Amino acid sequence: MKIVEANFGNWYIQCLSDDGARISILRYEGQDLLTANPPSFKAPDQFYGAYETRPVYGYDDCFPTVDPCAFPDKSIEYKDHGELCWLDWQVKVESNKLICSVDCLNPRVTFKRILEFIGNRLIWQFEVENTSDMKIDFLHVMHALLPLSQIRSIELPGFAKILDDINLVVPSLKDADQVASHLLEIQSGGYEMLLLKDIDAGSVKLGLQNNLNLQMTFDNKLFPTLGIWWNNRGYPVEAGLRRAECAFEPIPGTCSNLFHSFNDEIYLRTEPGELLNWEISWEIQKG
Repeated sequence: MKIVEANFGNWYIQCLSDDGARISILRYEGQDLLTANPPSFKAPDQFYGAYETRPVYGYDDCFPTVDPCAFPDKSIEYKDHGELCWLDWQVKVESNKLICSVDCLNPRVTFKRILEFIGNRLIWQFEVENTSDMKIDFLHVMHALLPLSQIRSIELPGFAKILDDINLVVPSLKDADQVASHLLEIQSGGYEMLLLKDIDAGSVKLGLQNNLNLQMTFDNKLFPTLGIWWNNRGYPVEAGLRRAECAFEPIPGTCSNLFHSFNDEIYLRTEPGELLNWEISWEIQKG
């Protein structure tokens, strides 16, 4: 395993370049913000998708889709949780930045993830350069798994629609406060994937342990959907494999599936030779 680690003021980060540039550790003032590598790993007996055949923890980039799909006319098959987490990346430290880049062949792009550490802020910067001779349609989703046990409060944006993405039903949750309360009340053994659609602000605030808050901000015009994965030791549904994790994922589509988002006409696109970039901010606050 190729490990790149660095300290940036109160931040400590560890990145595994040959494991999809997975961020295996991210700490602020010694507090872990991401789930940790399990002490031992066994793939589930049941097939839950290719992504579950590797240890699931920390941070990955999901590009050009999260759900595996054939796109756009079944001529291209994209992997579970996208193409990037299976590749060997280039990772380097420059000043207050961790720069991660990879050349992807399906689709043909150069993808960059640049983490800039400024005091109590972490700016996630992303770049997609289209190196092909055709347009490329895609989604990108930050797959940051947070330790569920550390979450003590949740503040979510307002939304126009909500969907239970596992059961494909509309929950009877009317507003952001009800969704937050519902998540915090999910008992051990439960898990849900909710989609908040047409959100009215690009903001999520999480109260953490040790009197810390994590404020996430993003452009809700670019990311109109917020995906929420909440897994209180319910998934995978096998003894010894159930994890405690959550994720709050800005989505530049209507869901985590590129095929469906394309049909809904909400997705990202780059033309041949075009460079597209965006950023998402994490800020640690005290109090």
